Amino acid sequence: MMPFKKIEPSVATIMENRLALLQQPGEFFQRFFGGRTPTLTERVLFVEQSVQRMSSQNIFENDVYHVEINYAPPFINLDIRRHDAGNCKVWRDLQQIKNELVGPEHEAVELFPAESRLVDTANQYHLWVHVSSDFRFPFGYSTRCVFDEPATYERGIHPDREASATNRVTSGEDVCVQYGTGR
Repeated sequence: MMPFKKIEPSVATIMENRLALLQQPGEFFQRFFGGRTPTLTERVLFVEQSVQRMSSQNIFENDVYHVEINYAPPFINLDIRRHDAGNCKVWRDLQQIKNELVGPEHEAVELFPAESRLVDTANQYHLWVHVSSDFRFPFGYSTRCVFDEPATYERGIHPDREASATNRVTSGEDVCVQYGTGR
């Protein structure tokens, strides 16, 4: 994966976004105006504010991913999608994105929301990164343990050892305790 570069929106893209919003029917805007259809002046003002928000976002891209950074203190939202619209569930890629765009000592989570708050419109993923590099979530492992290649298991038994109750591996933390701490 190549390093990320900041993308500045082009004037043409900003104009396309403005036109796309202005072409929406009045009903489209009702959800933003408490269920009522806004006046033409209100719609134009809403569109201009939306276009300004969209064009002021921090957008980064590399050869695989497009990431938009949105600030929602005390969190930074990383809105992540692939250029090919494919799934982006490679954990090490998501970790690298978080490290490169926010910082290696910031912690992030992916939220699986209540159905009443679900937004599922594309192969688009969100990491919620705490703004402080000192913050730690009250869950997760307490120490580092990383292998260059992911460990593989067959029914929880280390491939180099005989099957016995003492050699069973049930979690990543067990691997670190039993077979070394990695790097």
